[in-house]
Amino acid sequence: MIDRLFIPDDSYYTLTIARSLAHGHGPTVDGSTLTSGFQPLLGFLMVPVFWLTNDPDTALRADLVLLVLADTATIVVLSWIAYRLAGRVAAVVAAALWAISPVAISMAFGGLETSLAILCELGLVAAWIWAGDHSTNRRWVVAGIIAGLAILARVDAVLLVAVLSVLQIWRGDRRMLVPFAVAAITVIAPWVIWCTVMLGTPLPTSGTAAHDLATVEPFAREGLAQVLGAVAGGPFETWHGLRGYLVDHGVLAIVLFWATVVGLLLVAWWWARREHHAFISAAALPAFAAGLLVFYAWFGLSWYFTRYLAPVACVSTLLIAVVVARVARDDSGRHAPAVGLLGLLAVVPLLAAVRADAHSITGEQRQHLAFDANTGYRSAARTVANTVPEGSTVGAWQSGAFGYYAGDRFTVVNLDGVVNPDAADANRSGHLAFYIRDRHIGWLADFQLNLVWFALTGASQLDPPPSVVSLPNVPQFPPLPRYEIGQIVWPAS
Repeated sequence: MIDRLFIPDDSYYTLTIARSLAHGHGPTVDGSTLTSGFQPLLGFLMVPVFWLTNDPDTALRADLVLLVLADTATIVVLSWIAYRLAGRVAAVVAAALWAISPVAISMAFGGLETSLAILCELGLVAAWIWAGDHSTNRRWVVAGIIAGLAILARVDAVLLVAVLSVLQIWRGDRRMLVPFAVAAITVIAPWVIWCTVMLGTPLPTSGTAAHDLATVEPFAREGLAQVLGAVAGGPFETWHGLRGYLVDHGVLAIVLFWATVVGLLLVAWWWARREHHAFISAAALPAFAAGLLVFYAWFGLSWYFTRYLAPVACVSTLLIAVVVARVARDDSGRHAPAVGLLGLLAVVPLLAAVRADAHSITGEQRQHLAFDANTGYRSAARTVANTVPEGSTVGAWQSGAFGYYAGDRFTVVNLDGVVNPDAADANRSGHLAFYIRDRHIGWLADFQLNLVWFALTGASQLDPPPSVVSLPNVPQFPPLPRYEIGQIVWPAS
């Protein structure tokens, strides 16, 4: 049930790579093709689990426990930051909101790095505040170590590190950036060097491949609508109703998107100009949130927006907590602007999100609102594992769970290129059908539309062309779209 509600296919990529690392094969999902198409910190942390067990469900449970613990620690760190900014009321509100947040809970149950990344990002800001309390080399080294871990947890944390560094140059002791930078570089250097030497780039290979699969053009109205829907509900929920409305109202989507970005930057500017160093450090969070909105609106891969933008929900939790504390301690009777801002940040998004989604998605067709991607791959993967003959080679665009549950019974080759640089190159050059032939793939398991593409278009590029025989009556597992298992019949050579 947790898999069907929360876990996307990408979670199984990280688990498969961790298992491969534990067995000494390097970061690979098919046993032969090296990849950096994952966020490494979670993969590294999961390696010891596969030293103790090879049972896929046991390892998956361990992954979920780790992420639940990370999210629990996030509640504590977020509360501490809120306390430093606005006192006890803010601390209690921040902790309570994030503890019951549907976004936070679903990320912890999703099996991916999001909860761990949020913990590291908040931990970095907390360490920055702590280092500013009594500036010593030792404290800044600790902050640098956390910064390195945050980047390994998810690479877009580089933006947060950059913003904090700019704030330190502007309002703090610039000399302390030296021990900070040395510590951060020391943490990330081994992984960056390995990626550069082995794969030719320090960046995750999944980034380019995923961007090639982008469903919308950069800063298109549909993308802006998807971004706003992912963040407008704050920590309360994904606002699907707003997404649908703004797709049909492009000018409003553009105005609201840039108004949100400017609003976050104004909060960051206001906090950065305060005299208290806690506010100066915390100013990096709304600026980081604004940067994420702009970057992913350009990135264009809309079905990952809720996951990628979950840190924005955490930042909005902090903003709500600070405003609530401001209202609570203001006994002058002149807090109407603060009350209005509180309504904008909390009450309106909460009521609107609940109302819109209650009417738009109901019953068994309701996908969990914290993920835009499909879930429920475990059941499909177990069906494939029990259907495909042992020793076969299976190709799949959504190959994470298939490869994870296949184990050593058969080989699963990733075809969308997210964790397979060779397949990414084949997709970009229009030679994926040739890649499928060259890898001797005998079976395809994926959404029906992908099998239809190969049967009607991809196969026609080959001479002589193969045929695809689909297996009838394959059980379906909601909320997945229809998927099929097909055998490729290659002509006799």
